[in-house]
Amino acid sequence: MSYDCQYIQVIGPTGVGKTTTIAKMAAEAVLNDRKKIAFITTDTYRIAAIEQLKTYANLLNVPVEVAYKMSDLQLAMEKFSSFDLVFVDTAGRNYLDPQYIKETQELLSAKQSSETLLVLSLTAKEQDLQKIIENFSPFNIDKFIFTKLDETLSYGTIFNLMKKFK
Repeated sequence: MSYDCQYIQVIGPTGVGKTTTIAKMAAEAVLNDRKKIAFITTDTYRIAAIEQLKTYANLLNVPVEVAYKMSDLQLAMEKFSSFDLVFVDTAGRNYLDPQYIKETQELLSAKQSSETLLVLSLTAKEQDLQKIIENFSPFNIDKFIFTKLDETLSYGTIFNLMKKFK
């Protein structure tokens, strides 16, 4: 795994596995690549979300900060400015709610050294995935991450979405 940036912002709808995906990427960065990493979570909505990320942080022996508002996020980013990678976890909520998209976008203002990853579950219908991508497009998505590959028998959606959204 190689990143050309310092901040990895992970976005997506409810239940796609954003936090688990971050933990897997972080474990690889720490254990295989020997990177100095940290976590920031803006997911203050889901019950036990903070505790879940803190558990992963403890297992990897890395710091985690909780950002309730933009000023918290800025302070955490300053605190971790000397780290190789900082994974920013976001709350998953209804992607059809424009207010959620707006709130998340305001919180995650683009940084020069950031990359935005949209997490998509392959158990969703292709039509829904297209709508998710369209609704999250204001974030200037750099990459897709497909989860739950082991929970589907249909993989063509990956290629269709990659082709359509480049």
